[in-house]
Amino acid sequence: MSAPLFVRGNYSDLFSSSQLPVLEALFRWELSQYDSKREMLFNVRKTDRDIYQTSELADLPMFSSIPEGTDYTYSTVRQGASKTIVPVKYGLGFTISEEAVDDGKFDHIADMVKKLAKSARETQEIQAMNIFNNAFGSQTTADGLSLCNTAHTLPSGGTFRNRASSDVDLSETALQSAMTDFETQFVGDTGIIYSIKPKVLLVAPANKRYAQELVGSDKKPDSSDNNLNALKSDGLVVVSSPHITDTDAWFLLAEKSQTGLDIISRKGVMTKAAGPDSGFDNDSIKYKSSYREKIDTIHAYGVWGTSGG
Repeated sequence: MSAPLFVRGNYSDLFSSSQLPVLEALFRWELSQYDSKREMLFNVRKTDRDIYQTSELADLPMFSSIPEGTDYTYSTVRQGASKTIVPVKYGLGFTISEEAVDDGKFDHIADMVKKLAKSARETQEIQAMNIFNNAFGSQTTADGLSLCNTAHTLPSGGTFRNRASSDVDLSETALQSAMTDFETQFVGDTGIIYSIKPKVLLVAPANKRYAQELVGSDKKPDSSDNNLNALKSDGLVVVSSPHITDTDAWFLLAEKSQTGLDIISRKGVMTKAAGPDSGFDNDSIKYKSSYREKIDTIHAYGVWGTSGG
């Protein structure tokens, strides 16, 4: 999409309602330029209500042998993870003075619109990454425990782990152990082992290049041995975000549809502008943007993390 033209000759009367579409076009163009990580990692679920409620079912037991001529055993399904999520409104605005238009400050006005769009996207990105920043504390799943925990509870009373038993820095050995946890620790209420495969290695920028070496090298990393690098065959994609605040923390994530990482969207990013009548006393117009959503975690499956050693 090419940048919209915002030139004085074309838009001599910014205060008229006919000029509002160019502000919107500029805003949307800037939004499209943002390299967002959150859409890669989170499911987006839309709602038209003031709350979003989700309720999952617990697993069924394993099949049992049925002797000839005997009845089937019928199991009662129990409730699994459930959570009520309330979208939150975010917003910001600015005013444009009549003098700014009269004095030809079109570049400044355009820059303000673009910066508002950047602020919207950056706020959304920060809120998404805060899920991981708070994964060892305040960010909880339906069982009331932190997203990454060593003892997530199941309705049956059992537990499973999606955090290292002892927090450890990223290394070849630690990553191998985390991959094993992915294959063995994600168990259901009746002991079923979930076949969830990790797809993403999420790190802070300080670990980005080292993480790429771990998963992309042909030979075994951190070793003088000439063995093949088994981690490369797992096809992990390294994702780095400057909004991961703990440089030692790192995470393994499954494909987003297999996780409980959700963006509950009530209203997407939208803009509104008010004409000169609303700013009669100060000869200005107002421009604002807002959205309503809540980023949350329903269950802990498909997410594994450690805060580092």
